[in-house]
Amino acid sequence: MELGPVLSHPAQSGSQAEPSPSPSPLALCWSLAGSLQAGDHWTLSFDMTSISGSHEVRLAELRVRLPSFPQSHNVTVDIYHSHERKHQGNQTRVDRLFLGTFTSSPAVSHSSWRVFNITSLLQSWLHQGVASGNGNGSSKAEPAVSHGVTDKVLLVVFSKDKPSAEPSRASTLIRTAETSKHVMIDNAAKELGNRRHRRSLCRRVDMIVNFEQTGWGSWIVYPKKYNAYRCEGECPAPVDETFKPTNHAYIQSLLKLYQPNRVPCPACAPVKMSPLSMLYYEKGEVVLRHHEDMIIEECGCN
Repeated sequence: MELGPVLSHPAQSGSQAEPSPSPSPLALCWSLAGSLQAGDHWTLSFDMTSISGSHEVRLAELRVRLPSFPQSHNVTVDIYHSHERKHQGNQTRVDRLFLGTFTSSPAVSHSSWRVFNITSLLQSWLHQGVASGNGNGSSKAEPAVSHGVTDKVLLVVFSKDKPSAEPSRASTLIRTAETSKHVMIDNAAKELGNRRHRRSLCRRVDMIVNFEQTGWGSWIVYPKKYNAYRCEGECPAPVDETFKPTNHAYIQSLLKLYQPNRVPCPACAPVKMSPLSMLYYEKGEVVLRHHEDMIIEECGCN
């Protein structure tokens, strides 16, 4: 079985896409790399090579399909990061890193899966560092037994990439015009634009979507609510690169400056969108879906 993150997509797409590098939350799902059981003590291993300290974990859930765990017992679970790599020719070496342990009574979901919230455990491992080891060292009254439950255990993580510095943009018509000696914009009009109150200009503002209030809360597991944002405000004339206009929008803003009754200002609208990964129930099973254009990342004038 190939291990690693699996990003699910809407049923209608039918294609596998790479996880988006945008900073909006994405869902990663890892299959089980190995498991041992000794009574109510379980040891579970996952290959989480693709996640690192550059990720901001929003939610981490260990999902176990019944009847792998007893219905009414507390269980102790040790979580390991396990990674196979080639070592000295064709020999395979397995590196194991102890992430942490927890004891809990699993919560019952609407389907046949039991859910453990391990968000704090995974956040601690990523951001504080956990030393390599062999668990908590507690003695076990029963011998450990290996189980073939790779299809009954999933680790689901919603994470967000920490934003990096924005790369430099290619030259645009605005930049060319601003550096050309042949183009002179009325300084008085430009100064007036600079003094305009920034809160009235095109910008991104909050728009919280709460699925409990839309009637979808009963079948959406995560996120229960999220910030979709919206765009509002005016576009200045002339518009500058701060508002990421198209060349057409820049020309339109120039016409608005010199011939205000001829054309309207460019519209304040989304110029960059990002996807949202969602975990919800579908036909009695918990599924992951990756939906495009759910969050406004940047607003501009177009």
